[in-house]
Amino acid sequence: MASFQVWLEVLSWIKALFEATTLGVDLQRAYQQHRAEKDTIAEAQRVSQVFSTFSEAEVEAILGRLQACRDRFITEGSGTARRQCLCSVFKDVIDGNGGTLPYIDDWQNIFRQLSCSGRNVGR
Repeated sequence: MASFQVWLEVLSWIKALFEATTLGVDLQRAYQQHRAEKDTIAEAQRVSQVFSTFSEAEVEAILGRLQACRDRFITEGSGTARRQCLCSVFKDVIDGNGGTLPYIDDWQNIFRQLSCSGRNVGR
């Protein structure tokens, strides 16, 4: 079972990377805001309990992919490359979850808004 702390990091980075991609917000500032907001903290607590099948190592791997996206965002300004990077993270989550994007935070909506395709979104 993955810890609250690692889930908080994952949720905060997904939101920050999404907003940087779609709205052009400051990535680090968005990350800090999401990491401190009550809704993100509550969701991290919920998923750390509800999604007990995700191991610490699996969620840390997702976090590592998100941090790689962050690094690419800094070096590559392309909105398309940013979107593709986030979609590839979602693809990995879907593959690791039996072909379905789990109902975590606003992931379903983010997935759709980024126009990620080719996989099942929630069931």
